[in-house]
Amino acid sequence: MPTDPTDLPPPPRTWARWWNRTRYRLYAPVYDALAWPMERGRRRAIRWLDPAPNARILLSGCGTGLDLRYLSPETPITALDAVPAMVRRTEARARTLGLTVDAHVGDAHALPFEEDTFDVVLLHLLLSVLPDPEAVLAEAARVLAPGGRVSIYDKFLPPDTSPSLPRRALNPAARVLVSDFNRRLRPMLAGTDLHLVAHRDAGLWGLYTASVVCLGPGGQGG
Repeated sequence: MPTDPTDLPPPPRTWARWWNRTRYRLYAPVYDALAWPMERGRRRAIRWLDPAPNARILLSGCGTGLDLRYLSPETPITALDAVPAMVRRTEARARTLGLTVDAHVGDAHALPFEEDTFDVVLLHLLLSVLPDPEAVLAEAARVLAPGGRVSIYDKFLPPDTSPSLPRRALNPAARVLVSDFNRRLRPMLAGTDLHLVAHRDAGLWGLYTASVVCLGPGGQGG
């Protein structure tokens, strides 16, 4: 007898997305304190990207809006996060900074925006957290205008290296509580129209890196 589809458990990624929203809803009140060691790298990533003041910017997975303090007041900013508590904190931060931000609750895996909507997408501390980073990158590429750029600030394994013993030991717990320590950037980019054009250490002894990827041909490839 066929199994009733309603009796089946949700797909693993559905559970992963639910857990990600749940844990970051719990982290929201203390997120700024937890994230302060990464702030220097965040600032460097945006400085190296050097977006034009009038660039249309999307903060995909905006968290509490910590990127906002490093953006020009003239910049048209859109912010999105799956956790309403994070979006509320982004809106409050924007008011404090005197910025106008169009903030949304939504999923970075399926952005609620049309193609060619943004000149820049910031994916900061996101690709190591969400369960399907390839989908997040594909969506970023979809909403970018031709020649648009993505800033990626995160922790990845360097190419052609194996995870160290501490990374292997810590990763099972880290994946549940915070993020995956052992993801690689270039394989994520391989199935998209995004090309790596800059990549450098951003802080914490090289654990975090800042990358710029561009929509279109060229770059360092995936």
